[in-house]
Amino acid sequence: MKRTVVITENISEPIDEGVKKFSYYLAKYISGLNSENRIFSVFGNSDIPDIRQLPKNKLFFSLVFFRFLYSYKPQLLVYIPSSSSTLMSFIRLVIVSVFSGNSEVIMISLQERKHNNFSKLIIRFLKPDKIIVLSNKESNYYKKLGINCIISPIGVETGKYLEISAIEKKRLRQKLALPADGKIILHVGHIKKGRNLEILKGLTAEGFYIVIVASTRFEPDIRLKGELQEAGFLFITNYVQNIEEYYQASDIYVFPVESATNAMEFPMSVLEAMSCNLPVLTTRFGGIESFLPESDWIKYFSNEDELKKKIMTIPENKECNNRKIVLSHFAWNNVFNNLFMSNNLQ
Repeated sequence: MKRTVVITENISEPIDEGVKKFSYYLAKYISGLNSENRIFSVFGNSDIPDIRQLPKNKLFFSLVFFRFLYSYKPQLLVYIPSSSSTLMSFIRLVIVSVFSGNSEVIMISLQERKHNNFSKLIIRFLKPDKIIVLSNKESNYYKKLGINCIISPIGVETGKYLEISAIEKKRLRQKLALPADGKIILHVGHIKKGRNLEILKGLTAEGFYIVIVASTRFEPDIRLKGELQEAGFLFITNYVQNIEEYYQASDIYVFPVESATNAMEFPMSVLEAMSCNLPVLTTRFGGIESFLPESDWIKYFSNEDELKKKIMTIPENKECNNRKIVLSHFAWNNVFNNLFMSNNLQ
């Protein structure tokens, strides 16, 4: 394994949203490969020993930090910006790379970002050795800027997100105060207009219950929440430590987001639902379609009518195979092994 430094701005507990989750599992993976590897973060995490303090200023300026990089001479420098691949992220990375010697420099961009023409000129000049992205669309974008791209999916903690029996599901619904009978549709994420949650309203008339487990990281859109509650939506707004229970208590997962700025390029909740062996209906968002072909249990929709039609085509008497897909391709270790070994990053 190459001597590696990972820079991730925030892996503090709770690990409750996509960028944090990716950063956390990558940090655990890299620190477990070699005791000499180093993880830097503004905020630490008790699960990962020996996390080093990342400077809190916008340019990571710190003589202590720069001296460490200069003396450590990492062979691989990996940066996961919380704000994804903004112009400022490229500037930070090039400053840090000046002090890291001849290391291979990689940025991981987890959400789509667009840049004006002036920013594109600067990025062409500041480009890292490689950028890791989560979709073919993003890869094509950065290739046009002259950056060497690697496409990778995200992963999921398969030992946490498990399939349960029908009897266990019934007990879990009682524990969580969810409807005992009927089909429950779940969505996990922020309560804001850009998430396109309104498209789910029509499903209540079809007899479905809509449950939204809201992110605690961002303030909800109160007006939107009120409108959806009037339509019969059930919201869970407190932090849920065992969020897998809501997946396990549900029947179908729907990801309705269309706006690229409102979710990670490959939404983690889709894989979490699949790992619990739920059927998934999703928009053709980001990198999902790059890695998951349509099937009986994974269906794509573009509008409300298509959503209503396709949800009715989910087989009732066949066993869903989404968990098998996850176990084969999307467990975290499999994702990172493929990413680092296949691209000669180890």
